[in-house]
Amino acid sequence: MKSFYKGDALNMSEIKRYFLSIAMAFFLVGTVQANNADELFESGYEAFVKRDYIGAERHWKLASKQDHARAQNGLGVLYRDGDLGEIRLEDAALWFTKSANNGYAFAMFNLGMLYKNGVSRGASDIAAYRWLLLANTVNFDENAKFQADLLSQRMDR
Repeated sequence: MKSFYKGDALNMSEIKRYFLSIAMAFFLVGTVQANNADELFESGYEAFVKRDYIGAERHWKLASKQDHARAQNGLGVLYRDGDLGEIRLEDAALWFTKSANNGYAFAMFNLGMLYKNGVSRGASDIAAYRWLLLANTVNFDENAKFQADLLSQRMDR
């Protein structure tokens, strides 16, 4: 066991060095995890482009375990579009919600559109408007603004 005493006094420089090395270890682990999530997302995207949707799902699920917002959105797209054989809108809404809660504007837009079209449990015009407005605010997306404006007109009737 490492001693932090120099005689009867605490050796502050040794304590600082010890805690700095622990902090660096945590930083490096976090960096490796972030790189790993990005690599998993990219591998999933490559599979998606090649229409290997099962491979895309596998990679994106692994990246999503590390809260990778783009991977979560990708899973939502796979389920919304039925790329794995059947359309699974509730699963799509779940993954779009996770991604949107992680700040990804495209997922906010996708979730808003699911809600606008009433195709998910908990769908309402108010929830749809909220997500579309957030997508517009976060990403300055004109399509999100346009959809939110259309929804606002529908709610005013």
